[in-house]
Amino acid sequence: FERAEWRFIERSGRVSSRLPDALAEMRCKIRRDHRNFYSWETSRDLLLGLAGASILANTSMDQDFQDWVQDDVRSHDADNFATFWNVFGEGKIFVPAYLGLGLAGWMFDDYPLGSATRSFSLQTCRAFLVGSPPLLMLQGVTGGSRPGEEPHGSSWRFFQDDNGVSGHAFIGAVPFLTAANMTENPYLSGCFYVLSTFPTWSRIENDTHYLSQSVLGWWLAYLACRSVDRTQQWGGCERLSFTPIAEPRMTGVMAMYAF
Repeated sequence: FERAEWRFIERSGRVSSRLPDALAEMRCKIRRDHRNFYSWETSRDLLLGLAGASILANTSMDQDFQDWVQDDVRSHDADNFATFWNVFGEGKIFVPAYLGLGLAGWMFDDYPLGSATRSFSLQTCRAFLVGSPPLLMLQGVTGGSRPGEEPHGSSWRFFQDDNGVSGHAFIGAVPFLTAANMTENPYLSGCFYVLSTFPTWSRIENDTHYLSQSVLGWWLAYLACRSVDRTQQWGGCERLSFTPIAEPRMTGVMAMYAF
């Protein structure tokens, strides 16, 4: 028992000494996440998603699809499937859970499982952080209502309601999209992409969101996760870095400064 207690105290000391550098690195990555998200490319893709969703929401297509699902697709087994996957979109449960997993993984970062847990959980939380402000803004700006809510339904009425984008679809998709970006196996990555759509589908199946609202929540999750993944691909957060170059005709060092 004394040996275990001593090892815990020793680990706590190492964690405390690493904390300032870890927080500085996290701030740097969060800034880059937002810079990636608010780039021209992401803004363009978000506008394309909004354009597609607006066609569904402001025509009869949303209601027609909803009627088809409720009349011809919905069943007892389908309801059980949707109920299971709907839980993954509960932000009040999973956002704190992923944050706690990230902190636990960071404390045991010297173990492979701890390192993988830290990376996955903190990337997931960063995607939540970068995608939540536009999610909340678009929910109000689009002003769509849930199925069965009158008088406008899915039609966009600016700031008349706050259900124009599905928060459940966003929260539920982010962890699976993060996992898809982290794996190098294309088949496993594809499986995670498929799984990311199940919480989105559950909202339609349960008659709590229209197609446009659910898909827009998933699309926002995709863009947020893509922004975080690009930060990860960029590498460390050092503003000035040096890379050795060794080629048949040239040998030297490349200096790179990140603005």
